[in-house]
Amino acid sequence: MIKGLEELLQGAIDQGVFPGVNYCLLADKTYQNSLGKKSLFPKIEPNRLDTLYDLASCSKVVSTTTCIMLLLERGKLRLYDAVSTYLPNFRHPEITIWDLMTHTSGLQADLSKASKLASREECLERIYACDLVYPKNSKIVYSDIGFILLGFVIEAVSGQTLDAFAKKNVFEPLEMVDTGYNPADIERCAPTELRQDEIYDGYVRGHVHDEKSYILGGVAGHAGLFSTVSDLSHFMGMILDDGKYQGKVFLSKPTVDLLFRKQVEMTSGISLDTDSRGLGWIIKGCMSSSGDLTSPNTIQHTGFTGTNIWIDRDNRIAFCMLSNRVHPTRDNLKLIPFRAKVGNYVISHFLGRK
Repeated sequence: MIKGLEELLQGAIDQGVFPGVNYCLLADKTYQNSLGKKSLFPKIEPNRLDTLYDLASCSKVVSTTTCIMLLLERGKLRLYDAVSTYLPNFRHPEITIWDLMTHTSGLQADLSKASKLASREECLERIYACDLVYPKNSKIVYSDIGFILLGFVIEAVSGQTLDAFAKKNVFEPLEMVDTGYNPADIERCAPTELRQDEIYDGYVRGHVHDEKSYILGGVAGHAGLFSTVSDLSHFMGMILDDGKYQGKVFLSKPTVDLLFRKQVEMTSGISLDTDSRGLGWIIKGCMSSSGDLTSPNTIQHTGFTGTNIWIDRDNRIAFCMLSNRVHPTRDNLKLIPFRAKVGNYVISHFLGRK
């Protein structure tokens, strides 16, 4: 079975879906491996199991959402607190933390011409100047801006930078020894896109690919986290074990239950599969990145650079796949349909954890 999975992944490498890929599967036992190349340009380098990948938007769930839930458990905030309670410069007092986490706040998806941002100050000014582009809670619009603000909320509530809080409260307790922002060992990092502009010239390596996170110093609520599949196996295992890691409670079971609870949904034509969101996480629905066979009790997320993670609570299977599909260019979109095919193979060939 694992041979078939790796043949599927190797076939994708041969077809140019990505230069290389690392995966971790939690099923009847833990499987993980590294295939292909870490780098194609400026030189070819073999991939390794300890390669650090830029998680891109998977940062939203592994780090930011988890930090918010920890602060909630400690009585430091509520989901329905106004964001302006913690960020006085935020000029939309009706917007709550819940609105940001469910991508229903009314804020725009992104900042236009983000690669032209010249400084952290300019980025902050544009974020706080954002007008609402649709009525709050009227639809789902995936927004980097919302999660950047959540990163600021974590810092305001904790009194620590996001990277420091996440390291002490998430990565260290879960023994995610290679996970963090702004990695020190650049050579271990898989390079991403060739960027040639006034801000950066060359293949982005060891720095976050996302332009907004980059100009914010590599630490942001929406992107910036680097990790390995081995580290993510600890995180996924904790979720599958109802919040416990190595027999110790990391998150309470009610908190994990809440992560799997559908918060908002939006229909698409006549389809009975809806676009559904939980807190931070996507709840398995239409066009699912985890495939057609995962249960409705599945949380998942993807990252622009070529990463994805899903956790199926009913089947007791979790899977993550880390790649640098944007190397050397973001124009390579072959990964989008491939992810679901991998999910279908996994669910149909493996038994879950007992």
